[in-house]
Amino acid sequence: MRFCYHDRSGDVEIVVSDNLFLHLYKARRTKIDSVICFRNLRDENLYFYKHKEIGKKSAILRLVKFEKSQINSKQAHIVWAITESKNIEKTLPYLNQLGVKKLTLFFANRSQRNEKLSLERLHKILIASCEQCGRSHLMEIELLKNTKEVLEKYPLCQVLNFGGYDIYAGERSFAHGIMIGPEGGFDKEEEEMFFDREVFSISGGIVLKSECAAILVGSLAAI
Repeated sequence: MRFCYHDRSGDVEIVVSDNLFLHLYKARRTKIDSVICFRNLRDENLYFYKHKEIGKKSAILRLVKFEKSQINSKQAHIVWAITESKNIEKTLPYLNQLGVKKLTLFFANRSQRNEKLSLERLHKILIASCEQCGRSHLMEIELLKNTKEVLEKYPLCQVLNFGGYDIYAGERSFAHGIMIGPEGGFDKEEEEMFFDREVFSISGGIVLKSECAAILVGSLAAI
């Protein structure tokens, strides 16, 4: 764990309670003379706090210093069709660790419409990932209704599909977004919408699961 997240990091005094209190003082057995590092995930600073008081259910800490320590994200923007929520949740930390700047989730025609995504839960997963890997800003997340809305909002967005250019050839930043389909891929109606888009494919004839394709794109952008 590189740091702890606290929304009020940077204040002269902060109060630690609830799950963070249990983690620090029950699981990790943090001592009163320890200095704890925090981030608020909004700026580039690491904030260092010493204990003022430790109670039974909360602790009060006082700021002693801070230092700028930015871990930059890549400009990659992944536009991923919704699959099973459990698979999205498992993949999210890897995309965050790879430095993907933004993740747009959308319902493709073959997406599972009964999937319910909680942006609040995804936000918590990202916070835990940042604490573990040290990333200074959360990966951005947005939710769009369908493929058409994605194409209208991101006119330069590329597509990962069959019959396109080799995605391994040359450097790829995917700064303008790259669309990844759900399990089963894009249907014919959607493929017709891609007539003016740059399409990339995975060479060698290998067919990846949707979440594996997302990790692949994030990895290529991180190189």
